[in-house]
Amino acid sequence: MSRTPPPPDPASSDGGLGAAVAAAVERVVRAASRHPRVVLATAGLVVVVAGALSASLLRVNADQDAMFSDELPHRVVEIAYMREFPALYENVVVVVDGDDEERVRDGAAALAARMRSEPAYFRNVYLPRGEFFEQNALLYMSTDELEDFADRLARVQPYLAGLAEDGTLRGLAMMLARGARAAREGDIDGADLAPIFERIERAIRATLDGAPYRFSWAEVVAGGALGDVDPTARARRLVIAQPVLDFGRLAAAGEPLEALRRFADELGLDGESGVRVRVTGDVALSYEEMTLVERQAAAAGVASFVLVTALLAVALRSLRLVLAVVASLLVGLVATAGFAAVAVGHLNLISVAFAVLFIGLAADFSLHLCLRYQELAAAGASREDALATTARGVGASIVLCAATTSIGFFAFVPTDFAGVAELGWIAGVGMAIGLACTFTVAPAVIALVPAPRAGPARGAQLALPSLPLRHPRTVAAAAAAATLGALALLPRVEFDENPLRVRDPDAESVRTFEELLDQSRTSPWTMAAIADDVASADALAERLRALPVVASVETVSDFIPDDQDEKLAILADASLFLAPPPTATGAAAPPGVEQQLAALRELDGELARLERAGDRVAPPALLARASKLREAMRAFVQRALTADRADELVGALEASLVGSLPAQLETLERLLGAERITYDALPEGLRDRMVSDGGRVRLEIRPREDMNDGAALARFVAAVRTVAPDATGSAVAIHEASHTVVRALREALLAALVMIALLLFAIWRALGDTLLVMTPLVLSGLATSAAAVLAGIPFNFADIIVLPLLLGIGVDSGIHLVARAREEERARDLLETSTARAIVFSALTTIASFGSLALSTHRGIASLGQLLTLGVAISLVFNLVVLPALIVLRRRRSRA
Repeated sequence: MSRTPPPPDPASSDGGLGAAVAAAVERVVRAASRHPRVVLATAGLVVVVAGALSASLLRVNADQDAMFSDELPHRVVEIAYMREFPALYENVVVVVDGDDEERVRDGAAALAARMRSEPAYFRNVYLPRGEFFEQNALLYMSTDELEDFADRLARVQPYLAGLAEDGTLRGLAMMLARGARAAREGDIDGADLAPIFERIERAIRATLDGAPYRFSWAEVVAGGALGDVDPTARARRLVIAQPVLDFGRLAAAGEPLEALRRFADELGLDGESGVRVRVTGDVALSYEEMTLVERQAAAAGVASFVLVTALLAVALRSLRLVLAVVASLLVGLVATAGFAAVAVGHLNLISVAFAVLFIGLAADFSLHLCLRYQELAAAGASREDALATTARGVGASIVLCAATTSIGFFAFVPTDFAGVAELGWIAGVGMAIGLACTFTVAPAVIALVPAPRAGPARGAQLALPSLPLRHPRTVAAAAAAATLGALALLPRVEFDENPLRVRDPDAESVRTFEELLDQSRTSPWTMAAIADDVASADALAERLRALPVVASVETVSDFIPDDQDEKLAILADASLFLAPPPTATGAAAPPGVEQQLAALRELDGELARLERAGDRVAPPALLARASKLREAMRAFVQRALTADRADELVGALEASLVGSLPAQLETLERLLGAERITYDALPEGLRDRMVSDGGRVRLEIRPREDMNDGAALARFVAAVRTVAPDATGSAVAIHEASHTVVRALREALLAALVMIALLLFAIWRALGDTLLVMTPLVLSGLATSAAAVLAGIPFNFADIIVLPLLLGIGVDSGIHLVARAREEERARDLLETSTARAIVFSALTTIASFGSLALSTHRGIASLGQLLTLGVAISLVFNLVVLPALIVLRRRRSRA
């Protein structure tokens, strides 16, 4: 390696713009080294002002919609839709669920009422299956279903009447014993006893296991919970509300969501009571996302800074030089945050990672400066001469690197993906700020901090393999083979359009949202269309229902039951079969434990006689259920006879079997008392969601398939649009967002490649050197895409910036290496220079910085860190293995 000060780098040796840049850098570095106190005082002032601006103005915006331009066609339609139906915008979805349908229903109603009582926190509180639907649920059955319901009620009426006389475990057992005897004697066919026997067996086994179980007479009467005509949705209620958002606070939804938790605790809906409350929806998702991203981004920034500092210490082995780099990074980071506060005003879910990106990238500038300075100082140059020569030698290359890195960021600015466009502005300008700090703050610290008495310390020495210099053809052939393999894998590169997969999987809002998404009936990813009037909406709904991918379509007409005259007549007849609420016992005193167990033994005896009679008197299904019930009852009686507190065990079974019967009968009485439904009778909250103030009618279109599947989502959106081209909704937003992101990636990649190549050629005015830098750059991008396929890391909304960013990162190493190659007469000396060491340690500091993101529990941040780490490592290999081999081959060709 040469021990004399090297000549200027190629960026300046050809004159023109490069020479002007090198001269300007030298003047700046000389001025900073001569007036270090002024420079550092100015830097301190910048830190104070920028820090104050970022603390007061900068916030995190976790709104997914804000990540895309409002000028996009689907956003224009969506915004117009939201103006028509403002009650559907910025909602929280409160999921109330549990084991007991009545408790869930009452808990949801109480919570909704409590939320309505606090208009300072919530407005437009809507209970989709509230009191109105509890009262009129039977009218929404078909006529055949309602007649079947009435028939069932008539058949079980004797059992309900028996329980009305004695609503205890003894009364239930005696009533069932009479039923078993009647079935054996041929008075009834006994088919209605089978489901009763099955549920009683479940209740007994649950009691023996200490598990909760509520016997639902509604399942016997109606095949589902009373007041709930959809058995798949029992024991769950949704409350939908618009929180009052305070955008003056960092967490706009913080107070309403905290109040909601407080209301749930006050009402005993804490899970311990058997009913729990969970919150999801756009507002809750954004709130949890924001708090998590803030916390983890800050932690990643600290971890990145610590790791980078440690690697700098290893690379430089000089406290003064480490301080120079660290001071440059700190000033640049705070100044960039201040710029973000003034220019953008917020950080989104992608740009929040700017600090880690800045630390990992800006450290490279100062590292190259310090290592070249250290090399010259070790050769005997004075501090002032070493700094000046360093500035003249690598200054133009560092400027070029900063420019190409900024291009990688700025390439996203013109795209419609506002999320990365904002990052492009912040990080692109941040690179310029980092460059300015490299040429001012770092030289000032070097000039101000005394050097060790023993002289400048030498940085860490690396023995890089010389294989690419000794066997360049072999390396080139291996690179070509790897490129062919990468091209073969390229069609398998995927973009995951599910935005939930970039969020924290452990967040309550995410888990709850995914649970709702699994069921088409409650899937939040739906579509919506708007018709001018009710007739047009109904006609459009019929065409949409004919689509195979559509599970259901709702308009306001669907909430006006048909055939109401006939249904009301059926309900009037059915009400005659309703028994009065049961009493605790018809006797003077409630039965004791012995009487209860005796009644169970009597029932066991009747069941045994029924079994002996066999299938000549009873259907096989009833006999099988009777046998299982006898087995469970014998186990229960045996446990009760040996238990210390038999009364508690018997009481638990009684509560499970008949404890909720009075409430269920009261619910049934309300259902049977339904009245005619007209449009004016519909709840106001429902009308607000289905008909706009201007009279336009909304259609809600639900998917048949699982919307977690991207292909199913695409089919759903495409099919619905064939009938309703202007359809909008969350499913459309997600589908279109993915197309916007992929388009933004392609545009940014092409723009970055072209601008970087043109800039290199404009500065160097040498096509060969430009191609030398661009070749490993393109190859490493292909290899990174292939590695992502092999590692099972799909591209998503968060990590889409990786490839354009890697262009800016990877080109830096190529620029420095090609520039140094023109200084070295022998190619074999290339990997022994401080430039090669700087490239290695720059890559390591970048990997360490991005690696801190990869450890995040937030899936989007983690995938961003993983892909960046992988890409930088691959880029390092191509620049330190493939590029030197290409340089050697080029020199051999030029000499031939």
